[in-house]
Amino acid sequence: MIDPHWQMVDLDPVTWRQIGRFFDPGQYLRAAQPGEHGLFVLHESGTVLRIVDSKTGVRHDITPYQIDAPQAYARRLYERGEWQRVHVIDKAHLARIARTAQATPQRERTLDQYYHYLYQLLWGEASGYVSVPAHPGHWHGWTYERIHTWISTLPSSPTSLALGVYAEGGWLIGLVLVCEQGQIRKVTTFEALDAQSIEHGLTEATLVILAQHLAETMAPPARILLCTPQVFADWIEQEEKAQILLSARQQGQAYWYEQEET
Repeated sequence: MIDPHWQMVDLDPVTWRQIGRFFDPGQYLRAAQPGEHGLFVLHESGTVLRIVDSKTGVRHDITPYQIDAPQAYARRLYERGEWQRVHVIDKAHLARIARTAQATPQRERTLDQYYHYLYQLLWGEASGYVSVPAHPGHWHGWTYERIHTWISTLPSSPTSLALGVYAEGGWLIGLVLVCEQGQIRKVTTFEALDAQSIEHGLTEATLVILAQHLAETMAPPARILLCTPQVFADWIEQEEKAQILLSARQQGQAYWYEQEET
């Protein structure tokens, strides 16, 4: 969904500092969560090579050293109650992923398609990487398929998407994307806009003026979301996303624009 030749027009440091954490593709692939107490067992076709506790380091007191059924082994360790998640990883599986990912020509894949491909390789083999509890199959309710489907509903002609997160004193995030034919072609920030289009902060008036300005200077807007930092965090991290926005709009903490379907 991201054009390989996408353009970045400006570098507003405030916006990029706020959204930089989302540019860590590994977080969408891995089962381990930040701060989680986990146990990682690395083996090669059943022979244990190393066992590491994320808090205490290498463990030498865990047996057996030969794994016949990775799923059952991981379940037994998890049921001891010492760890929030147990990972049993076959080194041979990781080697196969590396060979496959490097051997297959990737030029036709966009960056997001490539990482989705790696996700499928990593979790597509039941015994290659075992996690108990299992990988949820989504990131805070977001899935690749869901986002891809949503992008595909946009017009094929150039259209813009905007996200504004406002705290007292100014915009913490002011992001604008220009999409065409289902791909993101251009990325910019509110710094590229006329300052008058966003001077009123988090208001309905800003939403209206911003929509008009985007239509006149970049591309007709398909979606615009303006909200507070707390609403943005809840929208990202909780699964009831529509309800979060509806509640926030009733409290004057979020406003959005959606292009009418023709």
